[in-house]
Amino acid sequence: MMITGEAAGVQFVAVPPAAGGRRLVVVWHLLGEPGTPEAMAEALPLTGVDAWRVYAALPAWGEGPDPVVLGYAPMVESAVAAMPALVEAARDRFGCDGGPVDLVGGSAGGHIALTTTARGVVPVRRVAVVNPAVTVEAVVEASIGTGALDSYTWTDASRAAVEPLDVLARAEKLTIPLLVVRGEQEYPAFRPVQAALCAAAPDARLVDVPGLAHMLVTQQDRVDAEMSAWLA
Repeated sequence: MMITGEAAGVQFVAVPPAAGGRRLVVVWHLLGEPGTPEAMAEALPLTGVDAWRVYAALPAWGEGPDPVVLGYAPMVESAVAAMPALVEAARDRFGCDGGPVDLVGGSAGGHIALTTTARGVVPVRRVAVVNPAVTVEAVVEASIGTGALDSYTWTDASRAAVEPLDVLARAEKLTIPLLVVRGEQEYPAFRPVQAALCAAAPDARLVDVPGLAHMLVTQQDRVDAEMSAWLA
């Protein structure tokens, strides 16, 4: 059963726990596949976690010629800013407890989960991310490598916009248990920063999954099992 809702302009679907647990897990989907809350709930049901799972929709991509300053960066910032209201809405509506939440995300959704945690936007118990974006520079490099972008020219404005989203530079703030699930076929631009993040964060574990591409369209059962065990 999926329950729909909205908080701070963020659409979400919520899945109740099987055994009446009152913990809260907030999940952010990918920009690619799965690219909606409903699709993320199907790909990553986290059925082994006795908690409310709230799958949030990424904010709209901004209009304009600069995909970093007007697109990616404000999308992540908007999602991070919405986290307190999203958590409060889930607690009010579903009776979730007032303790720290668990955060889950893939790719850009992973970037949101990591940034939320590093900034202390809401109290966090554990984080599990799959193929996460760690720096916007890596996102741009991967986008060019896949043909999503022809090229990109960095400016003072774009560098200023992405500096607060450099999770690797803030790895020491990720003091909670962190799981990074990385695909064997992950973007080459993402792999080094993901490894560096896990090496620098105080309590991080990196799991490589054979046969997993960047998009969560293969090995879903393996990823779900790894994350469910981490969050149990």
